Formats: sequence, C-alpha cells, structure tokens
Amino acid sequence: MSCEFVCTDRAFMTPEELRKAVDGRWAVAPSSSRPTRGVGTDTRCDLSERVFFALHGERHDAHDHLLEAVRAGARILVVEESKWRRVRLTTPSACAVLEVAQTRLALQAAASAWRQMLEGTRVIAITGSAGKTTTRRLIEGVLATAFQGSASPKSFNNDIGVPITLCGGRRGDHYLLAEIGMNAPGEIATLADLAKPDVAVVTMVGRAHLEGLGSVDAIMREKFALVSSLGQGGLAVVRGDNSLLDAALEGSLPEGVRVVRFGEGPMNHVRLRARTARPGGGQRLAIEACGRHFEVDLALEGSHNAINALAAIAIGIDSGLSDEQISRGLSSVRATEMRFVRQQFGDLTIFNDAYNANPEAMLAALSTFTELVGTTQRRVVVLGDMLELGGDAASLHQEIGRAVARGVGGTPPEVAIFVGPLAAHAAEACRSVGGCKVVQVAELNPQGISRVVCEFSAGDAILLKGSRGAALERLLASLHERLAA
Repeated sequence: MSCEFVCTDRAFMTPEELRKAVDGRWAVAPSSSRPTRGVGTDTRCDLSERVFFALHGERHDAHDHLLEAVRAGARILVVEESKWRRVRLTTPSACAVLEVAQTRLALQAAASAWRQMLEGTRVIAITGSAGKTTTRRLIEGVLATAFQGSASPKSFNNDIGVPITLCGGRRGDHYLLAEIGMNAPGEIATLADLAKPDVAVVTMVGRAHLEGLGSVDAIMREKFALVSSLGQGGLAVVRGDNSLLDAALEGSLPEGVRVVRFGEGPMNHVRLRARTARPGGGQRLAIEACGRHFEVDLALEGSHNAINALAAIAIGIDSGLSDEQISRGLSSVRATEMRFVRQQFGDLTIFNDAYNANPEAMLAALSTFTELVGTTQRRVVVLGDMLELGGDAASLHQEIGRAVARGVGGTPPEVAIFVGPLAAHAAEACRSVGGCKVVQVAELNPQGISRVVCEFSAGDAILLKGSRGAALERLLASLHERLAA
C-alpha cells in the first residue's frame, strides 16, 4: 500500500470505539483514551498515533514486522489471536495490542463503523471496466474547487483498499471518493455494502474480467450492483450509449434513486457535443447539460477521457458548481501513473499507457495515439497481453490485431510490436491483414527487450499499452540505459 493514504489529519476513533467496532480484546490495554489519528498497513510509513492492522497474504505477513510498526509510531497494533502468541513483542507495553479473529475482516469492520460516523459526508463510489481512477481524479478536481474532502490517491479498490479509503475520511468533509473494483462475482456488492455510497458512478462496461464473469451482460449486472446499493435520494451517474444499460438499470434501480446518463447520444443528460484537440496538449469540450451549453478545458487526451470528464461535470452540476468552477477543476487534472503519459526519451516520444488494458481500453488508446500523432511522426505501437479475458482471450486479441492493421482512428502505424503469448494471436491477425510491419516478441526478457528497442528509430512516436502483468514499462529502463551510455 502507498504511504500517501494511511492516515487522516484529524481525529479517528478512540481506542474503545475501535475495540467495539472490530469486536476485539485487549492483549495490552491502551494507556490513553484520546482518539487515534487514522489507520496504516505499511511499516515503511509514518504510523504516528495510528492504528496498525497486521494484514497477511500468501507471501507477506505483517505480524513479522510488529516491532517496525512500533518504531514507526503506531499506537495500537491490531493482531490475530493465533499469531500474537507466536510473535509477542519483548516490550509489549510500547503500544496497545488489540486481538481479533482476522485482521482483514477487522479492518473492514473498522471502516464500516467509521463510515457511519461520517455524517454529512457525501460518499461517491466509482466503478467500471475502465476509467475508474481517471474519473475519480476528475471528480476530485471539480469538487475541490469549492469543497473539502478526501479520496484515495491510487487505485485502492479492493477489500483492503476500500476500507483504507473509508478510514481516510474526515468528519465534517463534504465528500469522500472511493473506487470500487472487482475480480469475481459478488465483490462489488460486498464493497458497496461497506461504502454505503450516496452517489454511484459507472464509467463504462466493457470486456474486462470475462474470465471470472463469462459475458458482458454479467459484467454489466455486476457493475450495476453499485447502483443497487443506493438508498432513497441517491444519485446514479451512468454511462449512456449502451444497449444493455436500460435493462441493467431496470433490474438494479432502487426506488427514489435519481439517474443521470452521460455520453454522446441525444438520450444523455450530460452530453458531449464536440471536442477539439489543442496543439499544446489537452482538448476543449463543448458540453450540453440539463439545458446548459458551455465549454470546458481538459488537460487529458483522447475521446475516452472526454467521456470520463462528463461524469465529473454531472456531479459538479449536481453539487451546485458554476461552469467556471467545473472547467477550472477539470483543467487541473494531469495524466499520471502510466495512464497515457507523454514522456520524452532523447528523440523518442513515448506515450506510456501501460497501467492496464482490456479490448475497449486498447482501442481507445490506439485511437488517441493516432489522433495526437497523425502522420507527423513514424508511429510504433507496442502492445502487451490483455489478461483475465477467459476463453475469449485468443479471439479478442485477434480483434485487436486486425484493428491495428486497419488503422484505429486513421491509418495504421508503421510498426506494430506484440509482446507476450496472448499478444501472439494479435500479431498473427495483424500480419494476415497487412498494412504495417509486425514484430512478435514472446516475453520481455533481456533478449526480448533488445528486440523491441532495436525497432525504435530517431523521431519515433511510440505507444505502450498492455495489462499490468505485461509490465511494458520495463522497456523504459532500457531506454534510460541507452541514453546514459
């Protein structure tokens, strides 16, 4: 976990509030009843006055690092009963120790209790097959122009990340933004029950996680479990322009919940009417929303980010913000974390979009790349495996390969490099269509990296796109070394 989001600046629970929330037992009683300052799960962070939850997984057990947590300033250690007897500290009085049955469940219980204490704070939860983090950042940019709130700075969207996000909320704040992700059926409903959102945002539903859910229809139903969690007076901000949308809404919309659709079609409440790419980067969007017509500046590139911005605009309007505040908030958000970040490596221009990938996200990245570069530079696309696609993986990679050869958003690139065993299907399909040079690399070992990099020429524009497991950013280290030589 990142150190950026392990604590709050204001008071969190008192020790006794925490004990009751997690149904724990004091192995070492606290020396003070004053409130703690937040939670933490990483001993490398400043844990001063925080509650440290000793989580464990297949490869790591924080019970082995309790002394480090004490040295980092933790005031309360939350440990599992069975493990505490094994790792008992030599000086346990350094901080309080709270025994629980399972620390992961205790973290969730603490988050649930804290969520109930955040009276008046509007919890906005975001889910979708792609665009969750970018949309969350855009919403935060808009709301921060007028309100005080909190949001996870990274993709904290699972059963650990969501509780940490909730525990980072502060009493008196206007908003709290939480991402809600999934890998298997039922996860979104579980996390939504934890977050109890006032607003549910569904960015888009595409062919991600097919391995676990089997069909786009099943993915749609899973995502709309977030909408189903809304209570009376809740707001659902959902991506329109989708034939499955109405059926999903009909099956998931609770009574008394308002719906705002966003997209490009005439049935949307917040609608993108036009967009113009700016020469210096970013784009200008013409918006129609609830009878209002205005323009906003967006620093992020691509039509997919223009659509993501519509969700932030919808929430900004619902929060009573002016056109100027909404535009200022959107323009403040910059690309980050391998999400279509433009980087210069000597005379090479790299568009690093290697954070993750599914078919829709891949096509969006290819289209944006073509839009930005056009024919002014030689274009090279480096595409890695798209993971978690189940039995459709081969055919979906073939679809991408054919799309590359035909040119997504324009003409095909000069060179298409496919990395990984699944991407080999894309390479084969691309080669069969023709239109560009095709290079296939089995893996990014030293030989594979060298094979990819040797295809780059001075002045090239290069797109990196693949699932997280493909780790295409390893190519950047090779480029750094080449420039330093």
